[in-house]
Amino acid sequence: MAARFTIKELLEATGGTLYAPSDFGDPVVSGLTIDTRTLVPGMAYVAIRGGTFDGHRFIPDAAAKGAVLSVSDTDVPYPHIRVENTVLAYQNIAKMHRERFDLPVVCITGSVGKTTTKEMVKAVLETTLNTHATVGNLNNQTGVPTTILQINESHQVSVTELGTNHFGEIAAIARVAQPTICLFTNIGEAHIEFFGSREGIFRGKTEMLQFMRPGGTVVANGDDDYLRTIPNAITYGLSEGVDVRAVDLSENGLSGVTFTAELFGKRLPVSLSVAGRHMVQNALAALTVAHLLNVPDEAALKALASFRPGAGRSDVIETGRFTIIDGSYNCNPTSMESALDVLKNAKGRKVCIFGDMLELGPDAPAFHARIGAYAKRLGIDRMLTVGTLAKNAVFDPADAFDSVDDLLSALPAVLKDGDTILVKASFGMHLKAVVEAIKAM
Repeated sequence: MAARFTIKELLEATGGTLYAPSDFGDPVVSGLTIDTRTLVPGMAYVAIRGGTFDGHRFIPDAAAKGAVLSVSDTDVPYPHIRVENTVLAYQNIAKMHRERFDLPVVCITGSVGKTTTKEMVKAVLETTLNTHATVGNLNNQTGVPTTILQINESHQVSVTELGTNHFGEIAAIARVAQPTICLFTNIGEAHIEFFGSREGIFRGKTEMLQFMRPGGTVVANGDDDYLRTIPNAITYGLSEGVDVRAVDLSENGLSGVTFTAELFGKRLPVSLSVAGRHMVQNALAALTVAHLLNVPDEAALKALASFRPGAGRSDVIETGRFTIIDGSYNCNPTSMESALDVLKNAKGRKVCIFGDMLELGPDAPAFHARIGAYAKRLGIDRMLTVGTLAKNAVFDPADAFDSVDDLLSALPAVLKDGDTILVKASFGMHLKAVVEAIKAM
């Protein structure tokens, strides 16, 4: 059931002014949307201004589709609530909705692994609890309010992902979500262009803490030098001294990893069908949250054993000729090194197709060169690059390509039967097309 509001409640949440006919009354709004394509009669439409679009252009469409009213930052010839900032108004409405519920809300942030950890946490919780969770990675200034507005009376827990690339953004959306469990995955270099340093990223991510509800719990990656400094946090990881630790770890190539989880006096045998030590950290985070919310160990372990990552998030694809590790959804230095660690354990010739990592600031060439040096140290057989930055990582200048099209033209002569191929770059480099081309070869 969608979030419902009276006009009086919307005015209270937004502090706006209603402009409507005198007989408009106080109808109940059956839901909110920022996308007229999802609008059904009885909903309210919130017009959002973005960098390349203006939702106010669609207010006539919203009215034609049966919107009760719109929320706008300018006067329009349709029933509307006038506000100064429609994003803030949308967040405030979602905050009002959140405050209707006492259910636990797990908020997850970090530089790397937010979405995969969110999906793991969701997988273990939904074995026992009616679990609401962020769809995809709707983790920004409008995505989090959209997620929170989907909570209803049937839900027993919410798992919400928080993303940021500027100071103040986590604070804005954590104010809406009001976490009862704050989960931090790591502090890497993603978006360092805007934060200036890892210390800046740490400050940006931990803005969430000021909005944790009283009595809440912090869960943090104790292998991370910044996160392990958070006071009173439950820490997880592979290091000595953490509260929830993985020991006896055994990596089984691309087929997965096994380990023993030591948590709160118990030793649990964990088997993952996804590869990489970073997945072990994600699983430990999920087990910690499961324990805090009283999910039976057996159910949580079964959910982790069957867990698979989403498309483009280091999922393994067998084509018959090749094995592809598809990391095309996104990339930063930390996640790239983790992906190379996985490739290192593969069978056959190991080929990396690496595209530009974006939003790394003035040190971006050095970050890319670091990836090349790391790949060479691991014994990766061939490094093909796409873009102006990634060429800093190339082993052989002949393997540096300016565009995806140039790379695709060369691939048939480069790849050999039995190759394992890692494909990874920032989303804006569009390397998903490379994955699809290799699958079709």
